[in-house]
Formats: sequence, C-alpha cells, structure tokens
Amino acid sequence: MSDDNKSDLERLTDSLEKNADKPNQSLGLVSFTDLFTPDFMSKYTKFANFGELLIVGKYNVSRFEEFLALLNAEFDKFIAKNTDFKTWEEMQSTAVSEYYKRQEAAKQ
Repeated sequence: MSDDNKSDLERLTDSLEKNADKPNQSLGLVSFTDLFTPDFMSKYTKFANFGELLIVGKYNVSRFEEFLALLNAEFDKFIAKNTDFKTWEEMQSTAVSEYYKRQEAAKQ
C-alpha cells in the first residue's frame, strides 16, 4: 500500500514501529492497532477506533515526532473528556495491560 493510501493511523503506526529501537521511545514496541483495538476503544472511549479519536480531536499526525508533540496537558484534557481515563498515560497503561492479558490468554 502506498503512503498516499494509508490512513493517518497507519502512517503513525508505521512511524512508531520504525522508531521502536530508538532509546526512550518504547511506544513503538507494540503497534497502536494492537493496543487500541476496536473493542478497547468502544469499551473505554466515545470512538470506534484510535484513528477516529485523532480525527475528532483534530490531531493531524502521521509521524512519531508529531504524535510525541501532541502529548501535553491539552491532549490529557481531551482524553479525560472523551474517554474513561484521566490522562493519556492512564489510557496507554490500561491498553498495554489488556494487550498482555490477551497475549497470555492466547497462549493457554
């Protein structure tokens, strides 16, 4: 798929994965699509998927650096208003925890 046909979320996920091996950039170890599944998003947010969250919030990001730049108090306010979480950190932590629970359950 060419970059022109990819959604912002797909481009962001690609960028996160490319940066996974860089120091202090551990977000890319698991793709956003694996962390923020439609089930997770519908359970904890007002959105069907992570891409919709970005669109509704008017967060036009397609690169890892752009995503990092939006991680601030304003983004936390958006998360608090539109999800069951108080902060992005809390949302991310829950997504990671649920991801690992799914991985463990799949092994059994």
